[in-house]
Amino acid sequence: MHASLDRLQVQNRNQQLDQNKSHVLHGNSSAVDLSKGSSHTLPCRLHHMYCLKCLQHSMNEYIQSNTVPVCHSTLCDYELSRYDVACLPLEADTIKRLLTCVKSTQRAQCPLCVFYVDFNTMNDFQKHVASCNSENMIPCEYCHCLYNIHRLDDHSRQCRNLSSSQQQQALIDFILPRTKYPLTAQQIRVFIENRKKTHLSLDPHSIVETLAEFGDTFPFEIPTRDCDVCMETCVYDDIFVFGCEESHKLCYGCFENSCTTKMTNNEILTCGLCAYELHEGEIKQLRVADNRKKQFLDYQIQKTFNTYVGGTQGVIRCPNQTCKWVAEARDPNDRFRVQCPMCGNEFCSLCNQQYHFRTTCQQLPEITQRWFFWCNTERGNYWQARAQQDANFRAQLEDYERQKAANIQRNQELAQRYNDLLADENYKAQNCRLCPHCRRVVQHLSGCDLMVCGRNYHGGDQQSGCGNGFNWSQALPYTPIGNTGPQQVANNLPSPEQQKLVVHEGVQCDACHNVVQGIRFDCVHCASLTFCEKCEQRSTLEHSNEIRNQQKPQHVFQLIARSLNGNNGQ
Repeated sequence: MHASLDRLQVQNRNQQLDQNKSHVLHGNSSAVDLSKGSSHTLPCRLHHMYCLKCLQHSMNEYIQSNTVPVCHSTLCDYELSRYDVACLPLEADTIKRLLTCVKSTQRAQCPLCVFYVDFNTMNDFQKHVASCNSENMIPCEYCHCLYNIHRLDDHSRQCRNLSSSQQQQALIDFILPRTKYPLTAQQIRVFIENRKKTHLSLDPHSIVETLAEFGDTFPFEIPTRDCDVCMETCVYDDIFVFGCEESHKLCYGCFENSCTTKMTNNEILTCGLCAYELHEGEIKQLRVADNRKKQFLDYQIQKTFNTYVGGTQGVIRCPNQTCKWVAEARDPNDRFRVQCPMCGNEFCSLCNQQYHFRTTCQQLPEITQRWFFWCNTERGNYWQARAQQDANFRAQLEDYERQKAANIQRNQELAQRYNDLLADENYKAQNCRLCPHCRRVVQHLSGCDLMVCGRNYHGGDQQSGCGNGFNWSQALPYTPIGNTGPQQVANNLPSPEQQKLVVHEGVQCDACHNVVQGIRFDCVHCASLTFCEKCEQRSTLEHSNEIRNQQKPQHVFQLIARSLNGNNGQ
């Protein structure tokens, strides 16, 4: 697109802009130059000229009568704008008093960008001209706003991903301060929509010039709607339409009052005229301060959660303590991956832990324990035994020795995770039991033995649960994993000397892409990630670094020492 520009045309235009800038800044315009002479020309259509004496006399009359200053009381009804008055070659006190009589909202036109800008003083005008960067301005093909040719590509890459409404809003925001007479955003929106219907150009200059022809009178009727509560007629944009079947319409004042009343009465937030429950996106449309909007959002989330918990249907709640997202569970006993739409936290629908593939919630602690001991002690022991059995494995042993330093940080993080696991297991063994319906771990803080999975029987202590009731004293106790040492875990691994190399038929390593032989390492937190024992140390270390950079908990790998298809040796 840039290569197709007529370079000569752009160059000529830039030269003309430079001349215009010099013309204004160095006092060659009539407004500046004549202020030092004996006459002054007003910018009316006929460019009437006054001597300074008559000009002073005429302006004093407007000040004394407190009437709107015009070019001539009988010959020309051109109404002076604030900028016109600021350019008059009169004393500062006279200018100040005369400005109080000005009623015109007309803006002055910049000779460089050719847009209209608010100038209250000549100094403001000169500052704008000095900083006006109107050279090489090209309209964006998406939002049609003008951008410097050197910035256009970066802007276009971002703008193309915006919705059409966002692109149009950008154009409205661009035009709003540049019209000859001040207009509202709604008026500009209506004007743009009308041009779209008639397939007219959306070039900002064309829009501004066309609007200028209508003067201070907007040419189109602004659509309005009546509020269904207060019955007042409001501008289209000042009415909110709810998502209920009746599409009730409330002005934003009644919308806020309805939410405030329902929150005061401890009711769930609904449409102001029916029982339609408000969603997060609708509450965010409220035109209130951000802290007030957050109060409404937090209240609605809490009320929604309480409503779900009060029924028999199960609920899922984000385990992030700072997040209040909650959803209804179609099947409280189903395990699936949940990504909180509010905070982005990913977790298991049953155990609330980091989601795990191909493993049950009950298996995860033992797999975590085994992975911890493998990384800390058993990897080195295993490769020493392999190297003694087969010289071909000495390279892996040497690589293990080289990677020891790189493994330190990962092992420290795994040690912290393992210690947290043991502490959590001990706490659950002392304070928790299993729901007899969904096998969730349930905590009982206080009260009687009657429980509802997901909360206390009489309310409170809300958490994820299936919603079924049970008796706490009759529920099965939680059995923690044993606090075993490295030697006990190592004994569960087949000794290299006692068996042939296991071949996992049909399973490829994601690093070397060969069929996995020996111990197979599956990441339980990734949908599909498998490494063979030769690639494991280097590949899992790289994976750990990636996870750390994403500021997520370390992933755990499951050690599979026997082939799942029965081929346990070659």
